[in-house]
Amino acid sequence: MNDFEAGQYVRLRAGGRIMRVIAAPPFESPLVACEYREKHRRVTGLYAASALIRAPAPHQVASARSG
Repeated sequence: MNDFEAGQYVRLRAGGRIMRVIAAPPFESPLVACEYREKHRRVTGLYAASALIRAPAPHQVASARSG
């Protein structure tokens, strides 16, 4: 159902922050566990796999902007 792997970076299709997939469930699930950093804390959540797309790693985005 979802093909995201732990350690992969994703973001919501509608835009938003870049998150890291933290664990693939041991069973077939439409949800993906992700985390991101916000003000020196780690925020975790479950997101629908159909609402996520792959994203470049955050350091790759920063280096591309600095040009």
